[in-house]
Amino acid sequence: MDKLKGKIERVTYYNEETGYGVVKVSVDYNDETLKKYINTFFSNIISVTCLYDRMPLVDEEYEYFGSVDALGKWGPQFKAESFERKNASLSGVVAYLSSDMFVGVGEKIAKKIYNALGSNCLDLIIEDRSALDGIKISEALKDNIYNILKENKEKEKEILGLLSLGLTMKMALRITGAIPKDAYKKIKQNPYMLIDLVEGIGFIRADNIALNNGIKPDSLIRITAYINYYLREYLNRTGDTYIQEARLIDELFATLNKTSDLITKETYEKGLKNLVKDKKIYIDSERNIFAYSLHNYENIIANFISDLLKKESKKCFNDKNIDVAMSKLKTSFNIEYSEKQEDAIKSALKENISIITGGPGTGKTTIIKGIIEGYIAITKKDLARERILLLAPTGRAAKRLTEVTHHPAQTIHKALGYSTFGFSYDANNKLECEMVIVDEFSMVDTSLASHLFSALDENTKVVLVGDVNQLPSIGPGEVLANLIESKEITTTILDKIHRQARDSSIISFAHSINQGFIPDDILEKKKDRTFNIIYHEYIANNIVSIIKKALEKGLDIVRDIQVLIPIYRGKNGIDSVNKLVQEVVNPKHGIEINRQDYTFREGDKVIQLVNRSDKGVMNGDIGYIKSIEKFDTSYKVKVSFDIGDVEYESDELTDLKLAYAISIHKSQGSEFSCAIVPFSQEYRYMLRRKLIYTAVTRAKDYLIMLGSIEALSIGVEGIEERRKTKLLEKIKQALSCEKLEITLDDSDISPFDFME
Repeated sequence: MDKLKGKIERVTYYNEETGYGVVKVSVDYNDETLKKYINTFFSNIISVTCLYDRMPLVDEEYEYFGSVDALGKWGPQFKAESFERKNASLSGVVAYLSSDMFVGVGEKIAKKIYNALGSNCLDLIIEDRSALDGIKISEALKDNIYNILKENKEKEKEILGLLSLGLTMKMALRITGAIPKDAYKKIKQNPYMLIDLVEGIGFIRADNIALNNGIKPDSLIRITAYINYYLREYLNRTGDTYIQEARLIDELFATLNKTSDLITKETYEKGLKNLVKDKKIYIDSERNIFAYSLHNYENIIANFISDLLKKESKKCFNDKNIDVAMSKLKTSFNIEYSEKQEDAIKSALKENISIITGGPGTGKTTIIKGIIEGYIAITKKDLARERILLLAPTGRAAKRLTEVTHHPAQTIHKALGYSTFGFSYDANNKLECEMVIVDEFSMVDTSLASHLFSALDENTKVVLVGDVNQLPSIGPGEVLANLIESKEITTTILDKIHRQARDSSIISFAHSINQGFIPDDILEKKKDRTFNIIYHEYIANNIVSIIKKALEKGLDIVRDIQVLIPIYRGKNGIDSVNKLVQEVVNPKHGIEINRQDYTFREGDKVIQLVNRSDKGVMNGDIGYIKSIEKFDTSYKVKVSFDIGDVEYESDELTDLKLAYAISIHKSQGSEFSCAIVPFSQEYRYMLRRKLIYTAVTRAKDYLIMLGSIEALSIGVEGIEERRKTKLLEKIKQALSCEKLEITLDDSDISPFDFME
């Protein structure tokens, strides 16, 4: 890295929350960096961007470490990754001591201190408070100067120490905010604390820091952290909410003792005991081991369901009023509901909680519209419509819900006020609504369901809508299926395809899959569906050919066309297909970003992999790269999503992946005009009925399948293994006795906590 030393002439911008600042620095004409880049800057006044531990001050002296960005949006800049303060001149000391940080110290006193103690006056005072004894100022002011200098120096020392561990300035500032005292010492002793403290640091990165700073591979602190990591990684991988201890032991020992005996029975038992004490894990009477948060989330859901079922419904939602409302709905919409559709609307209005489940074309959207209008008709409140909250798990699902119901919908995360710091609405700050309707509820995992239910008032009506035959949530749990299986909640199962959907061979095909068979006309070319038999080695090239034809017909690669594949690796996996499609639809041009296993170019279709509340983008959002700016050693990428443009720095690009092809799991909640779904024997270990059903139901106008009929047949016959959860038993328990105990830890569990 280059070094740049100079004095601050002007503070152009500073953000107290993030620590990000832009300053103008005057550099000595003999400075080597200036000589090196004289043709870039054309003067000795250089714009510097950096993250600071406090606001930088005019006349302060800094030494920066970083690189020159010659192509910055606002002109050439020096991008600093770290710094050291070098306040040794009169102007630097006066600027610092006369700032707002030191109340009662003006320029006069600051100069007096400098003249009395010399250029190293700040260090002398920090080392010994008595250095101020010979200066004629009050004792209280001396105490104030000494305490603030020492505090600021300690913070600066903490920051530099954390940077030496291999952390970024952004991470260091986040850590010192979370650990006000001895942050460096604590992190050096236990780098695994970073997993809970810093977004973006998982076990692997924390483990590298630990091993590089003297933590032994077989140390108890590492084994304890690994048990916690492995448990959570296992639960996110399988979707279970617990693991039986015998299996956990087998897997831990098999994983850690591959080459040497890192884990012993003694360290395992000690590590487990520490995790129980720290409320990181919970062990039930059957020796099932939960992530502590998941155990509590299940308890929260069970208590919530129990409370709603035990509570009497409001008197205005009686049979007479509901029948009157139904008559008005039929007249207003000029519609004749089927028996089950009418049952679903009536149950939603009458019960405190109800469930509606059914496949495509069974009228779920029609029912949601009926529930909304029926509720308004019964309550007769001026603001009744505003008191109905319509939610979906993803932005795309919420957008589609708004379009078809004409009622504003939003994501669950947005409604709950999700941010980096958690949820604004919770058990202590309830949402102001009288009815909540959640669509695509099969996608909602245990964690999100518990957060939503915690934020609902006990008088709120809850309607859960979803297709239980789709894949369960990405995160742990199988909440919709468990609630239906409890048989405690009034559930309407829609199994009739309505007139408007009967002409869709996509929908009839989806229902065939759900029933476990492939229709005889699978190879017949339909107006909206086709299956092309293609040998394994030609599948990827045929996908490209199909996309070319779709583009020629006017379909848009970002908005309309989506390839859905169940695996990432292999010749016909997501990664390979993405590269192949990219080379054809967006070949090399202009600036591009090359990484070990992918390349980004302007115009590329990309998908967001994790929730980023600060950017307003969520896991699964799809957009395209609008622009790429290249600097000496870094990039700035602008991506256009439905919500607008979002900028990414170089170290944030792991949030993105090419999205010409995406996983079927990632496609949940979305609908595409043209879905291309290949079937290869290469996928045989992943292909299952719900997976295929979910894939084909993403297609709105065209479903193009290709590959092996045998692979499709194997998948349709395959039944997914049910997830292991305790929610069903807990609901029964909560209904039969007092509320289940809830003691949440400070951390949350997410399938993305372990990504690097």
